[in-house]
Amino acid sequence: MTTTIRGLALLALAASTTALSTGQAFAWGHAGHVGISTLAIQNLPPDLPAFVRGASPAQFIGELGAEADESKTTGVLLNATGTSTSRTVHDAERDNGHFIDLDDNGFALGGSVSITALPATREAFDTAERAATSPGGQDQYTVGYLPYQMLDGFQQVRKDFGMWRAMQAGLATATTPSDIAYFRYQISVRQQLTLRDIGYWSHFVADGSQPMHVSVHFNGWGNYPNPNGYTTAGIHSPFEGAFVRNFIDFTKLTIRPYTSRNTTTNEQRVPAYLLETLSALVPVYDAELKSGHDGYKTNQPLENAVVTQQLALGAAELRDEIVDAWNQSLNVTVGFPLVRVDDAVAGRVKITPATFGSD
Repeated sequence: MTTTIRGLALLALAASTTALSTGQAFAWGHAGHVGISTLAIQNLPPDLPAFVRGASPAQFIGELGAEADESKTTGVLLNATGTSTSRTVHDAERDNGHFIDLDDNGFALGGSVSITALPATREAFDTAERAATSPGGQDQYTVGYLPYQMLDGFQQVRKDFGMWRAMQAGLATATTPSDIAYFRYQISVRQQLTLRDIGYWSHFVADGSQPMHVSVHFNGWGNYPNPNGYTTAGIHSPFEGAFVRNFIDFTKLTIRPYTSRNTTTNEQRVPAYLLETLSALVPVYDAELKSGHDGYKTNQPLENAVVTQQLALGAAELRDEIVDAWNQSLNVTVGFPLVRVDDAVAGRVKITPATFGSD
């Protein structure tokens, strides 16, 4: 089964839902994404700034956790004969950022790139996949580029936190009414942007905890050796959608304490996280098998356990990556000419409105 077939399968799933609502066909359903993002914010440590903690930010970021699915089909317009299924600029560039097709050895389909040795950029990843000869003809869009979507969002949130820190440093030393007003307004803007960016990015971190989003066995075991007799029926949508909505109570979920995953960079952390998720792929199918091929339709204990485990993993990972983004934000640069945020916070460089507007 190739990723071209995956694309056709996803279109079929989308067609089976309403014309403009395809979230459960592609990722955790709305309930899962809102729950993961909300739970992560509820578990942030108190040393993060107050504007990202508490009930209001948790609700806001939680709702935005589903936004990347809500925006699907944005490029499609309804017409007299129905909705076109042809790919559009908006959707073709975004839809394949929700997954990566890894084989059972952790290599992107085509066998050219290991999840533990990802190239530094999507461009380099695409180049490597296009050069693959087994089966050949893969690229970032057919294989999926979820790790890069996660890394992109993390780097943006880290920069957001850095900008907020710099604005706070500017306000602390501002002396004129105009400068004080400038920094107060900018702090308000940066807070809104940061919350929005965390919310949108949180969707992809959550996608990374869904085992079928990191495997070639993405909706039934598929046309691969299957000695254990795992289902070939479509279990993707019920696993992440109706099962979560009907049987999971997020108020009863607990998540593990923070872990660095023994990494120092997010470029190292993301592959380690996705490998942990990949390791749950066989348990997903095993639980379905041992539940009488239930297909995640009823609240079977084994199925509930694996779904609960992966939802909690997504929330914990999101919480941890937000913490990392905050801690690393001291090391980013802002303004022009570039200023290190730690120099601004320590008072070694004075931040003024000109820092951000000298052109």
